[in-house]
This record gives sequence, C-alpha cells and structure tokens, in this order.
Amino acid sequence: MKWIQLSDILHNIPFFVLTISFLMIGFLYAFYYKYSKELILSAFSQRYANQYLRDDNMFKRRVNNIFSILMVLNISFFIWTINIGVESSLFNLASVFIFVIIYYLLKYIIIMFLGILIKMKQISVVALFFTTLFDKVFALFSFPLLLIYYFYFQDLQEYSILIISGLMILFFILKIFWILKIGIKSFGLSSFYLFLYICILEFFPLILLCRGILFE
Repeated sequence: MKWIQLSDILHNIPFFVLTISFLMIGFLYAFYYKYSKELILSAFSQRYANQYLRDDNMFKRRVNNIFSILMVLNISFFIWTINIGVESSLFNLASVFIFVIIYYLLKYIIIMFLGILIKMKQISVVALFFTTLFDKVFALFSFPLLLIYYFYFQDLQEYSILIISGLMILFFILKIFWILKIGIKSFGLSSFYLFLYICILEFFPLILLCRGILFE
C-alpha cells in the first residue's frame, strides 16, 4: 500500500476547493434537486433539454448560475491538478481560474455576437445552453473523482485522472453531437461554419488540455 504524501500547501488547497464544491452540490441537492436533475438529464435526453429551455424561470436561472460557478471552479481545479508537478502554488491556481473565466467569457461574447450578426437571438440562447451544459455536468461528475485523487487512503491518482479524462472526452463528444444536430437540423446552419466554431472554441482548448495531461 502506497500512501499519498502531500505537503501542507497542496493538502490545504484541495481541501478548501473541494469543500466549496461539496457545499454548492449540497445546496443544489437540498433546495433545487428537481431543476438540477432536469439540467443533468438534459445532457443525455433532448426531451429534458427542450423542457428545461422552454420553462424558463428564476429558479432555473439560479441553478444555472450555481452550476456555472461549479463548472469554472472544478474545471480550473482539474487543470491545476494535472499540472501540479510543474507548479503547485495558489497563484498558479488563481491564474488557471482567471484563464478559464476568460475562456468562457470570450465564448459567451462570440456566441452572442454571432446571434446578433445573423439576427437570431434564439440560436444564441440555445447555443450558450448546450455549449456549457456538458461542461457543467462534467464538473459535477469530476467532483467525487477529484475527492478520491486527493483523499483516498490508497494511491489511485493515475486511475482518477484517467477516468476524469475519459469523462471529459465523453462529454466533449456528446457536446459536438448536440451542436451539430441542433445547428444543422433545427436552425439550418452551415456545417462549414459549425466546423470552424468547433475547431476554434471547442477542439483547440481540449487539445491544449490533453497536451498538459500527456506531457506533464
């Protein structure tokens, strides 16, 4: 049996980050279970996705905001984790957090701009929902695996990272499938422009992340 040896700083940072994630997940489960479940199932069923988008209300917007914070927090923490051997400071985690926020803000601005450009606000709303939906669900599912990575009594770090990476690829494939399906069939968008969007805003960041995993 190999025990995980962590320095004080590396032990405290995961503890606080995962505690915040746990509190947000617990809050969603306690007060917004119905809407949270509906959001998660939207990643796997178009019926739930249509229902979630159709019945917009204050509670769903609140759930979306909490899931967005959870998404940024856990994805940033995952990226920091796979590069922990390179730089393990709190400053580095904050830097990753800022870059992730900038990435999603840029994606939001570009999608809203394209919606205005083609005079279809509805497509911007749908695109924003689906482009972040799978990242939100991935952030939720990655939480227990990150917990195992840092605090399980056996050394399961490699297995945890492999499973999280597999989940990331799975949700990425689902995201691309839904973007193409809805973009082409529901809105009649050109497959060429969808391909450009996927390459620039979806595929390229994933390549950078996979490079960090493989060449850690």
